[in-house]
Amino acid sequence: MNRFYIKYCYLFLVLPVFFLLLSIKTNLESNFTPERVLYTYLILYLASILIFNKKIKFIYISLVYLISIILTYIEWCYVMLYHERINTSTIFILLETNGIESWEFIQQYFDYQMIIVLLVLLFSSFFILKGVKILIENYSRKEILFAIKSDFLMLFNNRLTNKLALFYSYINANSLRKLIAGIFLISIIVSIYFKSNHQKQHAVYLAIDSFLKYKDEQKKYNKFLFGNQIKNDQLHAKSKNSQSEKETYVLVIGESTTKTHLQLYSYYRATNPELSKIKNELVIFEDVISPHTHTIPCLEKMLTLGNYEHPEKKYEGTIIEIMKQAGFKTYWISNQIPVGMYETISTTIAKLSDKIYFTNSGNEKDQQSFDEKVFPYLDKVLKENVTKKFIVVHLLGTHVQYKNRYPKSFDVFKDTPQTKFPSEKAFEEINWYDNAILYNDFVVSTIINKVKAATENQTSSLIYLSDHGEDVFESVDLAGHSEAISSKPMYLIPFIYWSNNVEQNKRYGQYTKRKYLADDLIFSLVDVANITFNGYETERSIFNSNFKERKRLVKDGKDFDELFQSN
Repeated sequence: MNRFYIKYCYLFLVLPVFFLLLSIKTNLESNFTPERVLYTYLILYLASILIFNKKIKFIYISLVYLISIILTYIEWCYVMLYHERINTSTIFILLETNGIESWEFIQQYFDYQMIIVLLVLLFSSFFILKGVKILIENYSRKEILFAIKSDFLMLFNNRLTNKLALFYSYINANSLRKLIAGIFLISIIVSIYFKSNHQKQHAVYLAIDSFLKYKDEQKKYNKFLFGNQIKNDQLHAKSKNSQSEKETYVLVIGESTTKTHLQLYSYYRATNPELSKIKNELVIFEDVISPHTHTIPCLEKMLTLGNYEHPEKKYEGTIIEIMKQAGFKTYWISNQIPVGMYETISTTIAKLSDKIYFTNSGNEKDQQSFDEKVFPYLDKVLKENVTKKFIVVHLLGTHVQYKNRYPKSFDVFKDTPQTKFPSEKAFEEINWYDNAILYNDFVVSTIINKVKAATENQTSSLIYLSDHGEDVFESVDLAGHSEAISSKPMYLIPFIYWSNNVEQNKRYGQYTKRKYLADDLIFSLVDVANITFNGYETERSIFNSNFKERKRLVKDGKDFDELFQSN
């Protein structure tokens, strides 16, 4: 192997990372400084001079190299997709994501460009590490340092060269001196590194810091949600209706469903044939948006007292706690994968319910668990002889991969769809998504009909909304959702109300054009159920005559209506 290459192969260790970081920088608008990340790896490589065993040294350098490549490649892929660096919110979402969702994400977004870059990295890594191994095995530290020193000193004048050469001779004369000098040099560099907060730019620091914050968040949830009598005493939730009055209230939460693909919201395809049949029984709210573009932050606000202005209020109460305190028996039926009874924040809230049913084990063939699996459990709950019921049904909805969200009998749309980004991939994804919407129409309409049939002689109502929207080649050349991109369809969600009270439907029908942010959902739910509690604000309920429109804050506290006023 070429001696020149061997001599400088240490420098090649940072080249792949350098080019990836350079690519990341060119695709970001923020002031990202790749040097800070490179500095981390240079320090780690420099530490190898303290390792005298050649085999251990090679293993150490190889591990540092492979970790640097893997982490930088993952971040590069993320930036290529979403045009922002991985942040704390990203880590939170990853921690809340199960294996099935992760695999579907990879299938959805891992494209040929990413594969080519990965192959180039693997190919170059083989030769780089091979060169490092030869260098370590065949050349002493003295020979390597002398060769690099000679080239380095050529850049300076003779006086400086002589002084540095003298210093090098002094250090090199004694092993203890070399060790002390190495430790001293590394200590200075590390001190400068941490003093300048360079570590905060690094993925490892971010991952560890985010994980610790996530665990702290879980502890807070468990502390405030379970057995907190002080909080319960402060809520003072109570129903205004008679204790003997039979009532059933149902909340159906969809997933990744944008209203722009619903026939009920003027979509050009017949994606809502079943709901259209009972349209005269529905109150369809036209201007409701989600507070975020991801499930966890959305549900945190929708199902708790937390909102965009005061997220910390999420610890003050949840819809489950309020309904239970008001005398309702609570049920949670979910086709989402639980992952672990305390591993996701939404599952933690679900745990508060009197009865919980998870229909999706995560072991389904081809990652398919159709939402109709909730039907038997809903039937069982509706048949229970309980005076007051509050039921949450959490669907998989139209979550990626869309083709896994519906059975073959709903594979209806196969023609060329409308899009500003025509391509075979776009046509395929849009058709899959619309088929998933079609199936979701069947599921939601069936749930409504079941509730209607089972509650004929009692007060009952149902609210259906999606946690957030989705952009499927509508305003961006992408199928999915991302807070970084934050396109309009990612926030636009369906909000549909059904009740067996005709007069109530007529009254609420006057409010369908209200601008509403779904972080106030909890106030609308208790309003419908005629419940009051300490902290209840009538102006935050879309169903209340005292409703007041507020700024609908989304990404980075931006006003949604100003952000998308030209759309």
